[in-house]
Amino acid sequence: MDCKKMLEELNLYIDGELDKDLCQQLEAHLKGCDRCRIVLDTTKKTIKFYRDQTPLELPTDVKERLHASLRARWKKF
Repeated sequence: MDCKKMLEELNLYIDGELDKDLCQQLEAHLKGCDRCRIVLDTTKKTIKFYRDQTPLELPTDVKERLHASLRARWKKF
């Protein structure tokens, strides 16, 4: 499994809904990939944080800049 495939399957993995074989492949990938482990850890922490908090609405201009920045970073992968 490569990083791109791991990112595609991340939500199912976190939710415990990933096929057993893919789950094993993803976990094997995570053992050797610091970047993907960081993404997984950050995603889990973000989910926990938002579940524990009342969400705040971002101002439109901040949201647009954030989305543009995220899209630009994802294109690099």
